[in-house]
Amino acid sequence: MVIILSLISGFLAYASFAPIGIWWCAPLSLAILIHLLDDGKLHRRLIATAIFGAAFFGPLLAWSNTYVGDVPWFFLTTLQIVITLPLALIPMSRTRNLIFFPSLWVALEFARGHFPFNGFGWGRLAFGQADSPYSQLARFGGAPLISFFVALVAIGLYLVFQRRIAVALTVLTSLAVLSLLAAGTRPALPPRNFSVLAVQGGVPSLGLDFNSRATAVFENHLKATSDYLDGHAFRPDAVLWPENSIDVDPFKDSIVRGQLQALSDKFHLPFIVGAVLQDGSHFQNASILWEPNIGPTSIYIKRHLTPFGEYIPLRRLAQIVSPYAKNVVDFVPGKKIVTHRIGRATFAPIICFELLDDASGRVMANRSNVFVVQTNSATFGRSAESNQQLGITRIRAIEHQRYLVSVSTSGISALVDPRGRVTDRTALDRSAVIATTIGLSNAQTISDRYGSPIEAILILFPPFLGIVEALRRPRRRWNQ
Repeated sequence: MVIILSLISGFLAYASFAPIGIWWCAPLSLAILIHLLDDGKLHRRLIATAIFGAAFFGPLLAWSNTYVGDVPWFFLTTLQIVITLPLALIPMSRTRNLIFFPSLWVALEFARGHFPFNGFGWGRLAFGQADSPYSQLARFGGAPLISFFVALVAIGLYLVFQRRIAVALTVLTSLAVLSLLAAGTRPALPPRNFSVLAVQGGVPSLGLDFNSRATAVFENHLKATSDYLDGHAFRPDAVLWPENSIDVDPFKDSIVRGQLQALSDKFHLPFIVGAVLQDGSHFQNASILWEPNIGPTSIYIKRHLTPFGEYIPLRRLAQIVSPYAKNVVDFVPGKKIVTHRIGRATFAPIICFELLDDASGRVMANRSNVFVVQTNSATFGRSAESNQQLGITRIRAIEHQRYLVSVSTSGISALVDPRGRVTDRTALDRSAVIATTIGLSNAQTISDRYGSPIEAILILFPPFLGIVEALRRPRRRWNQ
């Protein structure tokens, strides 16, 4: 029965994410997990937690083996399971230990997002909760607060399982009131008075060699943009291209540079493009503002690189594990925070994997009034990766109260408003454009201002209460 319940619990956690995407599966999953941890024997709790982790992270991260085989997927999944195992250290058979569970869950999500190799934060429960009634809490504490809240709801459900109805109703009613207050205090949406054209030009073929023919991806985006602008009266204030939309260095290839400049000049439009720049023997993943009659005016270099995707830690060992590691040339991370200014709009460029980085998002939000997420999903085929990334994007839009334009080479491009609603989107693996208007907002949320301290409080405050209570007990006995 323990094995079956562990598998069900893990699968429910997975089911809260795309492609299934049922938000309430997450708190139900943790409620079952808490029940499994209500066992006095450590080895049983460890087994239950390990099976839960396998049933959760295994299918969730299945997109990671789309083109590179099962071995990297196995190691990534195993790493996530290992970091989850400390959940088993605290027996939930002691009722007072329930207060530690949400904090421990958030602490382990923090650990997965930072260690090792700068972390891999995919699978934080918050990222599957954009449709939940408490998603608006992201404004107050970002992803950590949402995950903490999921764990609190799980405790309420667990108390229902235990038939402690009065306590369960108190917990769940309090959480419902907080959710209603958060939803009821949403700021008004900024007026949509800035127009953009997001271009998903497509790639010649999906896979690791999506850019095997030089300039093919660039030509796709060049054609898709030119065809649309020639055939429509709509004239945007800015054109947005995705990560890797220019598949050669435009500063070294004069033909590509000339074609991009000619397109910008012809329609007198600024472009924000994604390009791979060559820095000696290394590469840089860049977001570039390209202006008519001028050329490149601001360049942002991706700061949070993807481990084992844009650089290879432990290269000798990685090459033994996967032969594909030999083909990865290490990228060099950027050092500076750069935004793109176009008229009244200040775009914060977020390049793909950086969407997972809480701190990066807060810094960018405080320096911009709109986000552009430039991403490339060609290396993950038609898997659930792009839909899962859209879920992360929706939570970020709520957290920072910004319109967020996500533009992909071949995945899903979308416009998300500050309430986390997808107002326009493309199909997976289709050449398409999104011609729309967005609002500009300089609002600074509580999460933007105090996100890191709030996360620290969520992790440390309940354990602090436990320590205080433990110190008081000997004194009480002495006084008695």
